[in-house]
Amino acid sequence: MMSQSTRSVAVFLSTSLSLGVFFLQFLEWLYSSENQSLVKTITSLPVPPPPLHLQVDCHEDVQVAADKNCPLCFKLQNNSTVLSTSGFVFCYRCIYAYVKANHCCPLTGFPTELQHLIKIYEPES
Repeated sequence: MMSQSTRSVAVFLSTSLSLGVFFLQFLEWLYSSENQSLVKTITSLPVPPPPLHLQVDCHEDVQVAADKNCPLCFKLQNNSTVLSTSGFVFCYRCIYAYVKANHCCPLTGFPTELQHLIKIYEPES
């Protein structure tokens, strides 16, 4: 029984040490100077500017009403959906068709996929 527990501890330590060394080598590779440009291009997309109709002088006590017109069809938004890569809100039908065909945001040009569409649930009035 003692030899079996000693063997189990040895296997556990060996496996833990192997995983630890692998993890440290991965971190060394990730933060090496050769990969810094790759890491920066993957993790940094520019932040889109806020829509002009939402920019308000901070000294005014004005409540800004969000524009309810779709930027693609210019009609009242139906089934509002936000594109998470840019933050802009569109009609679901408009943005679904556009992203499926072009794989980018129509306003910012940021690359995007259909999985970046998020339904906005508004309170019923």
